[in-house]
Order: sequence, then structure tokens, then C-alpha cells
Amino acid sequence: IMKRTFIWLFAVYVFIIIDFTLISESFGRNISSIFLLDNAAAREYISDNTNFIPFETVRLFLNASNLAPYRVLENILGNFLAFMPFALFVPNIFKWVNSILKFFVFVSVTVILIEALQLVFLSGSADIDDFILNVSGAMTAYVLFNLNLLKGHIKNFVLGEQNENKG
Repeated sequence: IMKRTFIWLFAVYVFIIIDFTLISESFGRNISSIFLLDNAAAREYISDNTNFIPFETVRLFLNASNLAPYRVLENILGNFLAFMPFALFVPNIFKWVNSILKFFVFVSVTVILIEALQLVFLSGSADIDDFILNVSGAMTAYVLFNLNLLKGHIKNFVLGEQNENKG
């Protein structure tokens, strides 16, 4: 029962991430935009909403005097925290994700897919800073969750598995 509940929680989390990154109008997303723009407008949108320069968007947010501080914090910290739950869910659901390298690849591919979908659906931006912050947050949580002190307790609590050290 715990494992099924955990999988359902992961599904809810994935839905929240999809809503947050592709659909939520409260974050300026409108997935129907793809149907409203002509080719020239779509190209302009993609040009205006793509950033491949690391930390450019972070710098713009930090230097923007017209933005409320909570908006800066919401963007930077929100992107860092958004994928942290992946570190709890992914290795416990997908047993083949059993190393830091496999986890890094899994999270990186997931974030790249989401960034690409934001451009395809014209509902956000493809930003290297989002990638850096999302993956950094997930990797930080992965390292913390895999400390020997926490790992056994997490598996026992989440999946009902005994810590390997206890037999």
C-alpha cells in the first residue's frame, strides 16, 4: 500500500510540474498560444523566449529594480526547489536509476524535455538558467537523501523496506 501511495504521490507531483511549467496561467502560461500565432509571430516568440547564456536570466532578475523581491526569489528559488522531489521519487520508483550519474541523466533529460515543450507549445521559455537551477536542486536533494544517515530511514518510511545495514 505504501509503494502504491508513493507512486500516486509521484503522479500528482508530475501533474503539478506539468501544470506549473506548461499550463498554469498564473505563471503566464497559455498552452493554446500555439494555435493563435502565425509562423512569424511564433518565430519571434521563440527568439524572445530562448536563453542559452548561463546565468543571464538570473543576472537580469537580480538586477531588475522594477521587480518585487518576492518575484526574484520565486523565480530563482522556485526553479531550484521545483525538481528536488525527483530525488525522493525517481530512485525509489525506477530501480535502474541507482547511481548519481543515472539520476543526473534522468533529471537532465526530463528538464530539457520540459524546456523544449515550453517552446513547442509557446507557453514559456527555454532557458539554460532554468535547466541549471532545476538540475542543481535535484542533485542537491539526491546527495542529501543518499547520505547513509538518511537513506535507510527514507526507504523504510516510503517503501516499508528495512535498512540494508539492519539485515
